[in-house]
Amino acid sequence: MKSFALSLVLFLLLGATFGIAQTHTVNGRIIAFKKYPVNKVKVSSKKAKTVVYSDSLGIYSISCNKNDQLVFNASGFQNQRIKLKGQDSLLVNLVIIESELAYDEVVKGNHLSQSKLDYCLNNLIDNNNNYDKLGTIFEVIQFVYPQAKITEEGPNQNDNANTFGTTGRQVILDARALKSVIASPYALLVVDGIVTSDISGISPEQVKTVKVLSAAESGHWGTRGGNGVVEITLRP
Repeated sequence: MKSFALSLVLFLLLGATFGIAQTHTVNGRIIAFKKYPVNKVKVSSKKAKTVVYSDSLGIYSISCNKNDQLVFNASGFQNQRIKLKGQDSLLVNLVIIESELAYDEVVKGNHLSQSKLDYCLNNLIDNNNNYDKLGTIFEVIQFVYPQAKITEEGPNQNDNANTFGTTGRQVILDARALKSVIASPYALLVVDGIVTSDISGISPEQVKTVKVLSAAESGHWGTRGGNGVVEITLRP
């Protein structure tokens, strides 16, 4: 009986030690428009079930597991989830939802002051994204327009369809265009107002804005915009 009791105590001590070893602290800061701190953002861990809130400087500190998932939530902003890989610090940029309701929620939630929010929306709206966290320009396009399909290779050079000189990976906005045997299914690619055949060399960090136009919205591009247009503006 004594032996069993001793074994049980040792087991409990080892379990407690293991649990302590798994405890991990992440310190970080939460900003919006890639510049201004966001107050009262709820930061929760999925596995450790801990919850904290950012302060007026956007700073937070949370105890969690090393391989936990952190969820960042603030009214008026898109929720953001980040899977940890042992990091002990995180800088998070929240993206505001562009609507009147979201505007009111940000102000009422005291996440940003009204004057600061107005300034950001009027002067820093191009920073209201996380394009720089994505791997390729094609991921940026799919982030903006989730229905977009990306070809794995450039068009077949023996294809007689009108491909407008395309060479690299291409974007398809309307799956119905694939059924055509006489016309290209690819969207027109435009960078800084100039039609281009290949955008694979553009890095997400270079992107200022991405605008996706349907065929009905791209009349000013003539027949070339028949399958839609992806207009990319680069940062200076």
